[in-house]
Amino acid sequence: MKSLRSALRLGACSVLASSVLLSSLAFASAKQAPAKAPRPDLPPLPIEETGAVRTLPDTFPESWMYVDEAAFFSMFGGKIILLDVDEKNPTKRIKAIADKNLLGNFKAAQGRNEFYIMESFHARGSRGPREDVLAIYDKNTFKILKEIVWKDATRLTALPERYAMGLSKDERFLYVANFSPAASFSVVDLDKREVIDVIGTPGCVLTYPTGERSVTSLCSNGGLLTTVLDASGKKASQHRVKPFFDTDKTPIFERPAIVDGMAYFPGFAGKMHTVDLRGDVAKFVETWELLTPEERKTNWRPGGLVLNDKDEQGLMYIIAHENGADGTQTHGGSHVWIIDPKSKKRLRKIKLPGWGISIAVTRGKAPKLVVTNGDLNLDIIDPKDGSLIQTISDFGNVTPLLVNKAY
Repeated sequence: MKSLRSALRLGACSVLASSVLLSSLAFASAKQAPAKAPRPDLPPLPIEETGAVRTLPDTFPESWMYVDEAAFFSMFGGKIILLDVDEKNPTKRIKAIADKNLLGNFKAAQGRNEFYIMESFHARGSRGPREDVLAIYDKNTFKILKEIVWKDATRLTALPERYAMGLSKDERFLYVANFSPAASFSVVDLDKREVIDVIGTPGCVLTYPTGERSVTSLCSNGGLLTTVLDASGKKASQHRVKPFFDTDKTPIFERPAIVDGMAYFPGFAGKMHTVDLRGDVAKFVETWELLTPEERKTNWRPGGLVLNDKDEQGLMYIIAHENGADGTQTHGGSHVWIIDPKSKKRLRKIKLPGWGISIAVTRGKAPKLVVTNGDLNLDIIDPKDGSLIQTISDFGNVTPLLVNKAY
């Protein structure tokens, strides 16, 4: 015990000596470098505003676009970025951001102040039981208004696709494509905020809005299937349209540009296929040539992930590349062609500043061309003369594979 008390006394003395030494050093340091007196001639700093919430306008400017950031390399942490593609100041370009998970599908309404994200979650992040959820967002505040959990189907999980979801003409019903692997689509009543029906579409996928309240899907045999709904959103009838292309010999892109109710499906080899979606049931109209004889000799072809879009004047835009072959339909291209679908004539060819993977067109009478380039940045181009306005990067883009108009 005596030795223990001696050790404790010795330890206490050591601690006391260390404290005195530290205090002396601190005093000496303070004496050598006295603190500067505050500047009385400067005004006090303003009180910083915190927790500020901004509300977006009911009608967005024509240059605002929804960028679908897929986060393809991880599948997690994807997002929808509301971006002003005309803005030159990088700090002012981003207007709002919404999260989406596991290649979530996106659709924005025009008449309703809403947009929709269909996404999936696993209980343990990348594993465990899966749950598919439709999130309904307020477009002015980017707050979630309602979440609807999928129970009777598994939503389509694929690369970003404009027609993985569709809206009825009056925007009362939302159509969501399912694939589990049985193909179907769910009908969501947006007024009641509930799933009305899950309708099977054997061998046919995607949701092209048709007529007042119908849905057309593209089928594996080269045909179409139109589902007609009743006033409550339930299935009234289904109608098959006979094949209009050969899935082995003359395949087409499942991504049409729909102009005034007419769907224009480009083929891999350079032919356009027109389908009339204005009535209750889809009708195949015709096939016509996109290429000149000279272009066909050098194997010009359409290509890209999201290879086409339309403007509000009714013109189509499509990515194209030379020396095409089997498999190059996914590669993108060096040019964008502007086509008048009514006259079936190409109006202009735009040489891109770099390689184009996906394209979109802004709203308005003077639209801008938005191109996801090979570096996965956005090239903003004036389609009148093909001039590059600016390249937008560092806005959270990793894989901005799809860009949509914002209303």
